Amino acid sequence: MEQLHKEDLTPKEAVDALEQIQGKFPGARRAHAKGDMYEAVFHPNGNAVPYTVAPHLHREAVSATIRFSNSPPNPASIDYLTPAKGLAVQFQLADGSITNLVSATVPMFVTSSPREFIDMIEIFTDEKTGIKTIDRGLAMVELLSKKYPHSKNVIQIIKEQAKQPPISYAELHYYPIHAFYFVNKDGVRQAIKYEWVPVKETKDPALTSKSLSANYLTEELDNRLNQAPVEFDLFIRLAEDGDNPNDATDMWPEERRKVNIGRLEIKNKIHPKEDIVFDPTIVPEGIELTDDPILHFRSGAYAESYERRSKNE
Repeated sequence: MEQLHKEDLTPKEAVDALEQIQGKFPGARRAHAKGDMYEAVFHPNGNAVPYTVAPHLHREAVSATIRFSNSPPNPASIDYLTPAKGLAVQFQLADGSITNLVSATVPMFVTSSPREFIDMIEIFTDEKTGIKTIDRGLAMVELLSKKYPHSKNVIQIIKEQAKQPPISYAELHYYPIHAFYFVNKDGVRQAIKYEWVPVKETKDPALTSKSLSANYLTEELDNRLNQAPVEFDLFIRLAEDGDNPNDATDMWPEERRKVNIGRLEIKNKIHPKEDIVFDPTIVPEGIELTDDPILHFRSGAYAESYERRSKNE
């Protein structure tokens, strides 16, 4: 396992590269810097019991802290100019421990290699090929698609999302990207992928950036929560033979069996005094990490980002 996840890349190098995208923002996260936190409760329905002994997925409701976010490292990013959005959930378990589920509005990652991801960022920020000298939209998409053809599917999804600003954080689908193993009481392992699905979903093709403020997603969500809680159902997709659990770029077929395992009820905005690290590798008994190198690399990168922002660097 140790050799499998060894990369010729350190968390420090990765975070250094992220800081080249838009510069340094002292005290901010190095990615998904702009965001707000909310109090929530997760209500499991028992449908996960045949697959896992994880306590927060059985039948007792658990408290949670969630964070909606924009993807860039700039904490002043404009909502309608950043197509990829994030939803991070930290479950507070009964024994005082926590576990995290980190999601984005794209169902896969751009690469299965941490080193290649940083190579992409370096192209994005290079003086000759980067955003300083070429259009941030189509030209960059075409450049990355040609150099990394295996990433064309996710690049195309981001391109499509950029065409239409989302109505609300509350009406997007969120994907934790990585697969995990569920382990039941008999020790049987089942590879799964998660998906958060909004309970209420509408379409408004008339929504345009001309009518939106830079912070319209937070404003809309706060107004919505003044009326009623926002809810998402959590689904798992069950892997079958041929589905690769170790590659974050692999989209499993849509026809795979899906199981609704609970509902997240988001109540109100909060302002935690302590910073929260949503490390996706922190899992309880009944859930195991796959051999996905991107998943394993994220823990060190998150810790490096936290170390810097805690020093206001």
